[in-house]
Amino acid sequence: MKKAQGFTIIELIIAMVIITVILLVVVPVGQTATDNSRVANAMSSIKAIETAAVGWANDNGGQYTGISFTQLTNGYLPLEFTPKSTDPWNGDYTVNVNSNDATKIDISLSNVPTGPAAKLTTALTKIAAASGSPSYADGIWSITLQ
Repeated sequence: MKKAQGFTIIELIIAMVIITVILLVVVPVGQTATDNSRVANAMSSIKAIETAAVGWANDNGGQYTGISFTQLTNGYLPLEFTPKSTDPWNGDYTVNVNSNDATKIDISLSNVPTGPAAKLTTALTKIAAASGSPSYADGIWSITLQ
């Protein structure tokens, strides 16, 4: 009789366990890289929004009264920003005058997951113009800038 050739069930199970272990290591690394990329993109966008807002305020008597993200896309923000631009987590950018001080603005991003929100907060608390700590609640991350 000929002996059947091929893999035994034990060999197949061992191969599947090895592949599973490799995937468990590789997938989180990829997710972390994606999160870091989105945080860097958001930081760059927030800095661009801040610069655009200062330009808008200079053209409007030094105050942010009446400012909005849509208005900033009309000549103040780079061309890649449009009124329908979304943040890196497919949420919305929001720009409003601070309710306590018309010389400050509040910038918010929606749909931000908890992990990236913490990274964004850590990175942007170093901005010298920040007049208050960034806040995060219910997926909305925001910061007040002068």
